Amino acid sequence: MIKTVNAKNKRVLFISDQHFPYHHPDLFRFLKAIRTEYLTPYDIIINLGDEVDNHAISFHKSDVDLYSAGQELEKAIGNIQLLHEMFPKMHLLDSNHGSLAVRRFKADGLPLRYLKSMNEVYGVGKGWEWSEELIIETKQGPVYVCHGKTATIGKLVKEQGTYGAVSGHYHGKFCVNWFTSSIYERFEMFCGCLIDRDSMAFAYGKNHLPKPMIGLGMLSKTGYPRLIKMELNKKGRWTGKLP
Repeated sequence: MIKTVNAKNKRVLFISDQHFPYHHPDLFRFLKAIRTEYLTPYDIIINLGDEVDNHAISFHKSDVDLYSAGQELEKAIGNIQLLHEMFPKMHLLDSNHGSLAVRRFKADGLPLRYLKSMNEVYGVGKGWEWSEELIIETKQGPVYVCHGKTATIGKLVKEQGTYGAVSGHYHGKFCVNWFTSSIYERFEMFCGCLIDRDSMAFAYGKNHLPKPMIGLGMLSKTGYPRLIKMELNKKGRWTGKLP
């Protein structure tokens, strides 16, 4: 059964695809500014997944010039704990990168009972809760949330039959699309990512179009979606200004 989160009269912040430790160098400054400008302690934080990259344990060939598996995990945990200090309560979604350890265990035929919980691995409190998918209850209606199940715009919200749908995963998709009929309005939002676009961990996408979009998503207290883009200068660093 899908977990339901009551977000009526609360803002919801969607943080997507940090890929620690290969995150944007201004990620924490940006999130602190967002928290100060827009959020209260009563608002809801949802991490759309791929909070870590796990490049070294990927099913694909890893770059030998990047961190080893142990080094990468150690550095990612340091970043995760900084995020935990900022947001001690957070919903996190299972994802292809974030759940790589589980996928490797399954592929090698090892019982998952040998694995620690993600809270133990990252050294975070019980305020962080993982789910495969969520339903967010807003004043406008239910919003379906997942890491990323389809890149086809409009497909997810129409299949779920909800007021809205929110996804991460697709780094180059940063948009809100509305669909209107004579009886309803629906939206679908893709929240981009917070990666370091110049990291060798993302060299696989150097010839891809569109390029990664750096930013995050939000629902207002009344349930309306918006995107907050990280404005970058010519060197790829955050300008320090919020829209």
